[in-house]
Amino acid sequence: MMKSTAALLLILLNASAAVAQSPATGALLVATDELRDPRFSETVILLLHYGTDGALGVAVNRPTWVEAADAFSDMPFLDEYTGNVYMGGPLAPANLVTLIRLSDIGDHELEPIVDDIYVSADPILLNELLGTAGTEQTLRVYAGHAGWDAGQLDREIAAGSWQVLPASAEFVFTDDPLELWVELRAPQSELMVYRADDRPRLASP
Repeated sequence: MMKSTAALLLILLNASAAVAQSPATGALLVATDELRDPRFSETVILLLHYGTDGALGVAVNRPTWVEAADAFSDMPFLDEYTGNVYMGGPLAPANLVTLIRLSDIGDHELEPIVDDIYVSADPILLNELLGTAGTEQTLRVYAGHAGWDAGQLDREIAAGSWQVLPASAEFVFTDDPLELWVELRAPQSELMVYRADDRPRLASP
């Protein structure tokens, strides 16, 4: 799995023609060794929102041992779901956030975050879309989220705390989330990182 993920990462990087990835909705934040906040050590975050008002995302590589159906027993769409809850971030840990991967969402007015991945915290909508047929290949459940005030994330990126990489469904719904950070950090010498002055710079090995 590690080799295939690394190969996919290199393909995406080459397709971007070595242009630095700027933070944006649908991008990945990969914690670097410069990040001093232990809550985000070796964390990979999918940005669900990025704008002048701040940013919001969920950690996609922090699964727990708790089954989602036990943590959110009042959610009918989880009745037969056997996947575990992910720690989405330190903010609002009692709140549910879900990522769903569907090729057809019918008439629902949802915009994909990246590829065929959508975000929702609406149990009625999720029940309509998934019924009780959700699997870990189509649904990821997160407790809490990560958030940044206006300009805060840009300052952290400028300080070298995060690498910004293009996301894909294969990364977000990886079968081996605990290895995702290592896989994304491995080819550091070929990664371009975003700086606040928007000038591409090579990441240090």
